Amino acid sequence: LADEDQVLFNALRALRRDLAKEHNVPPYVIFHDSTLQAMVQQRPQSLAEMADISGIGQRKLDQYGADFLGVIREH
Repeated sequence: LADEDQVLFNALRALRRDLAKEHNVPPYVIFHDSTLQAMVQQRPQSLAEMADISGIGQRKLDQYGADFLGVIREH
């Protein structure tokens, strides 16, 4: 990943870690690294765009999508 992409990737990983701790699950249960990398590459701007990323089903989209979109929009 390029430097600016690495900053976003690290921010997404931090959010994933916090959500995992909050829900008492391992981080990969929220999203795998490959899914976070796809978010960095595609930079979705809506839940509909996020739904097209592999590894994001409707349940995870409903549960976590807005939080991850917020981080992507900040970067």
